[in-house]
Amino acid sequence: MTLKITLLENEVWYGLASDEGYNMPLDKSSSYSFKMQPVNTPNQYAPLLVSSMGRYVWGEDGFDTTIENGVIELTSSLAPVKLYEGYKTLRGAFTAAAKAHFPTNGVLPPVDFFEKPQYNTWIEFIYNQNEEGIYNYCKTIHENNMPTGVIMIDDMWSCYYGRWDFDRKKFPNPDKLINTLHSWGFKVMLWICPFICPDSEEFRYIRDAGGLVRNQDGSVRIVEWWDGFSSVLDLSNPVDMKWLCEQCDFLTNTYGIDGFKLDAGDARFYLDTDKTYGNVTANEQCELWAKFGLRYAYNEYRACYKCAGLPLVQRLQDKRHSWDNDGLNLLIPNMLAQGILGYAYGCPDMVGGGQYLDFLPGAKQFDPELFVRYTATSTLMPMIQFSAAPWRVLDDKHYGYVKSLLKIREEFLPLIMSLADEAAKSGEPIVRYLEYVFPHEGLEHITDEFMIGDSVLVAPILEKGKISRKVVLPTGTWKERSTGNLISGGCTIEAIAKLDELPVFIKQ
Repeated sequence: MTLKITLLENEVWYGLASDEGYNMPLDKSSSYSFKMQPVNTPNQYAPLLVSSMGRYVWGEDGFDTTIENGVIELTSSLAPVKLYEGYKTLRGAFTAAAKAHFPTNGVLPPVDFFEKPQYNTWIEFIYNQNEEGIYNYCKTIHENNMPTGVIMIDDMWSCYYGRWDFDRKKFPNPDKLINTLHSWGFKVMLWICPFICPDSEEFRYIRDAGGLVRNQDGSVRIVEWWDGFSSVLDLSNPVDMKWLCEQCDFLTNTYGIDGFKLDAGDARFYLDTDKTYGNVTANEQCELWAKFGLRYAYNEYRACYKCAGLPLVQRLQDKRHSWDNDGLNLLIPNMLAQGILGYAYGCPDMVGGGQYLDFLPGAKQFDPELFVRYTATSTLMPMIQFSAAPWRVLDDKHYGYVKSLLKIREEFLPLIMSLADEAAKSGEPIVRYLEYVFPHEGLEHITDEFMIGDSVLVAPILEKGKISRKVVLPTGTWKERSTGNLISGGCTIEAIAKLDELPVFIKQ
């Protein structure tokens, strides 16, 4: 089944996947392809394309996309792909798509995710997650006058994949640890994944009960992933789902764990030819993994399919500690793409980048300026998350810049929270393309600036050594936050921002 769409004059399209944001928008000059049956992206995706001219495409079971010579060709082997027209603008098309295909349920993730910085223990400890280190990490948050919020204890806190209990060699007193962190004002989340070590008691139990993803001959399929070789839960199977619920409920009931960072679940770790209880596709396995998280108010995802509009916290794929190599340069375009796909509750990865190899001894030199600009770019996004402790990796001067930027976030927090509340009702993104708010003004290709809501434009500095940048202002009157100057829009200006500042413009 194939649908062909000829682009209209000046029309551009957005969508498909968060990790494809840097390729958006698609226009008449684009030569591009994206495969979704199944997908190979490590981030959020949806069977959705949205047009600046008020059209959108939805395919219930996904579709593969190519664009050449001004014609988009959408192919699906499962269900028809449909074009919907007549909504005039990007915003009109998005809101129509949201209402029809991924309506919200009115529930907002806990305000802790938005109101305070989040913390993740990954970069500080990597595969040596341990009780003493986490005590000290959280203690220094207090000592450095940083707000206490959500703390995520990352991979390798447990005995092995599938034995979801604390490794007592690393965590001799986990109940005391969790109680202490709670008393300090933290909400505690644990990292989990749908992989089960194949040489384990848990593997044998689930296998013998008829669970796990299977090969066509009925044998358990072993998958290679970033941490080795494992079997994979089949979340269409009541056996697997019951077992997973029991593991997570044990952690919440025994230790008071508040929720989970639900990693992996990517469609790329499944096959459409897998033998599963529910006869589901690889994409549907990703969807089931995401919907499992709805059991817990405190959740975080990196991979997600067709779960827009739901109260699931979505983080971008781990970024490099780099200005222009899968690092800072991708935060804005990929967050914009995340929003136009309906995933409003987004987090732009860990400040400074979440690729741990960039922080190991012998890695390329750490750049404090880059860390501060990462902070600035994240400051007015829905959420901000630290992993590498800024008070450790930065000198006092650069750490002071980080704290100044967080004060800017506090200034705009009422707006961010009102937009989050609205997203729970309407599904509209918090981080918005300029084209979304100011249609047909020639702004459709701007992906290094963003709007929060309809009235605040943010234009972070994204180049090393620069303290100024060109900013395109839409029509209207704008107030520059740092100077208070009023500027008539419909023009390009030069904005100045030292390391403790962020170019922000407020529509009057």
